[in-house]
Amino acid sequence: MLRFSPQVIPFMLMVAAMFFAAQGAFVSAIHLWYGNTYRQVAFVMDEWRDNDGSPYVAGSIAGSSEPSPFHLPGKVVDGARVLGEAPTVPFEAGRTVNVWYSPDAPLMTYNGEGVNAVPVDGLPVRPGWGRLLASLATTFAVAVVGLFATVWVAKRWAMRITVT
Repeated sequence: MLRFSPQVIPFMLMVAAMFFAAQGAFVSAIHLWYGNTYRQVAFVMDEWRDNDGSPYVAGSIAGSSEPSPFHLPGKVVDGARVLGEAPTVPFEAGRTVNVWYSPDAPLMTYNGEGVNAVPVDGLPVRPGWGRLLASLATTFAVAVVGLFATVWVAKRWAMRITVT
């Protein structure tokens, strides 16, 4: 017996939409959870590294003799080397850029959006409760609409086909 299940299509579209809608909630939650530990630190850009197509900028925290606990992602825009999360900031060896950094928060990204070590030029104001609630509401709305669409499609078009 074969089963044609068209409800999988709206369900998968809902999951994909929720992934993008939840991005703001995830980033905001990290910033709120570790809020007291975030500081603006001066990051000195020392070297551009191509890294097999995933470029980044190596450097150090100004005034520190320790190696930097992070690197900043880079990208090439119209032939110019810029910071990935702040495309208005060109790479120049020795240039200082202010970065939101927390030694306690995880160094990770969600769909390309960093939650720690983010240039202030790319994120002038850290996300807070407003973005968290708006993102959660959007994620919930996408889930409700997606589930209704999934059920509607299942009731309307799902069928069993008996092969003998």
